[in-house]
Amino acid sequence: MFHVKPIFTSMFGSCHPVGLNLLRKLASAATAPNDRGASRDGGWLRCHVKQLKLARNAILLPLATSLVSGAVFATTPEKVAFPSLEESIPTKLDGYLFKPTNRIKSADGAPAIVLAHGCSGMIDNKGKIRAGIAHWATRFTEKGFVVLAVDSFNPRGHKEVCTQSSRPILESRERPRDAYGALKYLSEQSFVDKNRVFLMGFSNGATGTLYAIEANGKLHKLANEAKIAFRAAMAFYPGCNNPNKNRLKPAIPLAIFIGADDDWTPAQPCRELIDLNKARGLEVAFFDYAGAYHGFDVPDSTVRIRKDVLMSNRPGLADGVHVGGNDDARRAAEKDVDIYLRPFLASQATGDVTTTLAPKP
Repeated sequence: MFHVKPIFTSMFGSCHPVGLNLLRKLASAATAPNDRGASRDGGWLRCHVKQLKLARNAILLPLATSLVSGAVFATTPEKVAFPSLEESIPTKLDGYLFKPTNRIKSADGAPAIVLAHGCSGMIDNKGKIRAGIAHWATRFTEKGFVVLAVDSFNPRGHKEVCTQSSRPILESRERPRDAYGALKYLSEQSFVDKNRVFLMGFSNGATGTLYAIEANGKLHKLANEAKIAFRAAMAFYPGCNNPNKNRLKPAIPLAIFIGADDDWTPAQPCRELIDLNKARGLEVAFFDYAGAYHGFDVPDSTVRIRKDVLMSNRPGLADGVHVGGNDDARRAAEKDVDIYLRPFLASQATGDVTTTLAPKP
């Protein structure tokens, strides 16, 4: 069995009625707890943890439809090129753009997700997009999102960096620049709602996600100057052992999803990072999954031990690290991601999930 421990806080000063109304609708026939006694110093996410747990169980039926309804997955992504966001000379990056095949009804465009791959890179040995990225791209596109999966390695002459003792591409340097380059590209597309673009990173890309949304980081300030911003971020099994993690203060809502048994990027430092920012009053969430290792969300992936990876962050693990999928944990994380994203997609006027995709005539 998987085990999930959500921790939520908010930058808002009172319980958010939109989130409450939305979760009540998701729970449909179930009776939602009364919110009159909720604390006014924690924000709607913390105020309505009970509703979130209720919605998590009640969401099985709504999951049959889209987060943003009416989308059909376009099976073949379009390869696009765009520059990284740099202070000096940008790098020309490759991206794989997935779009729903149905027309976009909203004049504001569809919500979008930037996917940042792990240290194994975007492309596998068969020349295909790696299974984990492909899975999430497919899932989000079927739910009505535009998805841009960014290749940070091949344009720089590398297929992977897991096995390199001196990594030429850093999660604290190139990865955030690439994320914002992708955000800028999406923000310029007429079919994308630039106010609802999310960042989702995995492993090395997840650590890059933490750096990208650092409130005091140069890249975040550079993005502000470019008038672009991610709506929220999700980091799957990032490395939180950074000695400077006390300075990692997210400028936007952040959720971390990680295997409780991860021995490559352990869960405890990430929990501490979330607790730290919870104490700061920021909107953060933490989910861990019992029995799950690094890469638990990759479908059809057998757990194995890797001894060929860079372990400078955990030098005591001479016997290698566990990597591989866990179907129960993956399915739980999928539900948690859906629940986490729904309030950010809600119409402020009605509390309903905004329908941005219409069926073909």
